[in-house]
Amino acid sequence: MKYEKVALSIVLVSLPFLVFDVMLPAYTKELGYTVFQLSILYSVYSFSELIMRLVIGKVSDRYSRYAVICCALFLYGLAYFLFAQARSLGYLLAARMVQGAAGILLTISAVSLVTAEKTSFAQGLGRYSGNRQFGGILGIGLTFYVFSRSDFLEGWNQLFLISAAFAMVSLVYTFTQRPSLTKEPVSQSEKVVYTALEQKIWILNFLYCIPVRMAGVLIIPYMMEVYHVDMEAIAFVFILPVMISAFLSPKIGQIGDRLGYKKTILSFTLIAAVLIVLMVFSPDLWIFALIWTTYQLALTAQDYSLDALFAKGVPEQVMGNFYGKYMFGTSLGGIIGPFIGGSVFQLAGGRAPYFVCSAFLAVIGVLVWRLIPAKGKLKIETSGLTEKPDGDIVR
Repeated sequence: MKYEKVALSIVLVSLPFLVFDVMLPAYTKELGYTVFQLSILYSVYSFSELIMRLVIGKVSDRYSRYAVICCALFLYGLAYFLFAQARSLGYLLAARMVQGAAGILLTISAVSLVTAEKTSFAQGLGRYSGNRQFGGILGIGLTFYVFSRSDFLEGWNQLFLISAAFAMVSLVYTFTQRPSLTKEPVSQSEKVVYTALEQKIWILNFLYCIPVRMAGVLIIPYMMEVYHVDMEAIAFVFILPVMISAFLSPKIGQIGDRLGYKKTILSFTLIAAVLIVLMVFSPDLWIFALIWTTYQLALTAQDYSLDALFAKGVPEQVMGNFYGKYMFGTSLGGIIGPFIGGSVFQLAGGRAPYFVCSAFLAVIGVLVWRLIPAKGKLKIETSGLTEKPDGDIVR
């Protein structure tokens, strides 16, 4: 099944993708929940991702990508319906668990479809990310329309009912794209064996997620403390890189394909380390927004290249398990980063986490230079599958 056949479905199911993290704190506050209870919702989501990433890769390898992506779309519809009805913490917890499972299923199936096309992996990741962000941009417009016509609680209900309906539409549309031939289940004896280089890339990805999440989750408190801005100005700062990425993600992915993955990863890591320091010395919000946007684009280029280097040459029939374990490190770093950032923010002030982030990225840059060979991956192994340097699969 070609990725282009599910691109529209990914757009339609991603409507709340960008507004959710801004709306959830406001919604829980409206219901009278504490910050601690809100933190539980984020922890449950991360926990759901961690558990799913341990098992879903093998599941996705044993069934057709078509079946997996249909399951993801259905779970998104269920999650949105639960959010629409949620007036208690139990409903919210259940919705977050389902949402986490849906996100993992969708990402792994999309990555596997990209791999199966035997084209530029980084460019393919850019297409997937761009589709998600474009759907989120449409969702921003939908959010403004819905909330301009109702109060907050009613608007929340309507937004997620509409999102659930679009998720079901995307599921029906995907059914119409059913491939004539589905993939046969993978033999249970086939297991992924990470090479030494792949293990190093896994560690680098885990380390990257710590400073990136450290800086990302604190950006709103930092802007409010330093610039004393309202939510409209904050939204502008967030929307600017999102809109650029939504339309340029495939082009950003091609940077690594053309320049070389190691050069791209190293260059943009060091650029990001410099930008994050310059950002905290911005004299006004608009310069801050410009630097933040450039920083986000640099991280995007680095991220696509690192993922592409990791997945290069991996047979499509084991990609789910292979990439699922890789994403486990992403979730783990995403849990540790905010904890470190919040602690530093509390102890040393608003600028301190960004200095720590810059130093962290600089150290990672050194590790990239030392650990990744100039020629990248030359060989991948599974039990019964081996790839020669020219890319041919032999048994």
